[in-house]
Amino acid sequence: MKTLIINGSPKENGDTVALIDEFTQYLNGEVKTISCFNNISPCNDCRYCWSYNGCCIDDEMQEVYPFLDECDNVVLASPIWFSSLSGPLLNIASRIQTFFAAEYFRKEHKSMKQKNGIILIVGAENGTELIPTQNALTIMKFLNVRRPCVATIYSLDTNNVPAGKDEIALKNTREAALLLNCLCQ
Repeated sequence: MKTLIINGSPKENGDTVALIDEFTQYLNGEVKTISCFNNISPCNDCRYCWSYNGCCIDDEMQEVYPFLDECDNVVLASPIWFSSLSGPLLNIASRIQTFFAAEYFRKEHKSMKQKNGIILIVGAENGTELIPTQNALTIMKFLNVRRPCVATIYSLDTNNVPAGKDEIALKNTREAALLLNCLCQ
C-alpha cells in the first residue's frame, strides 16, 4: 500500500503535523509526505500541459507526479487560513492541472489509478470548515479519489485545545488509518 500525504502547514510541530503523525503511526505500507513549503511552485498557466504530457516547471513536483499515479491513498492535510485551505496547498493543487489537461485538451483517456482519500483539517474555531472541505473534495475529484472520501477529520478548536490533545480528532485519525489498512489488503 502506498500513501501520499500533502501537508499544507508550514509548522514542523504544529496542529496539522500532530494529526499527520498520529495517522502515520497506525498506517501500513509506504508513505510519502510532501510539504507545500518544499520547492514546489504554483501553476503559471503556461499551457504546456495542453499539448504535452506533464508540466514544464522543473521542481520537486516532478517527483510527486509518478507517486500520484501509483499510490493507493491520498491525504490532504491543512490548517484553515481565512476560511480556506492553506495557500501553499492550493498552489500544489494547481499543478494537478496536467491531469485535467490530458483528458480535456489532449483527449487522452488514460485514467489515473483510483484512490482512497482522507482529509485532515485543523482550525481555530468551529464553523470555518465548510469551504476548506469543499476545496479538498474538489482536489480529490481530480486525483481520482473514490467518493465519498474514507474520512474527513477535523480539529477545530486549536486556540484552546491543540490538535495533539484533541482526543476525538486523534481517535478519528487512528481509525481512518486502520480503515485504510483494511481497504488496501
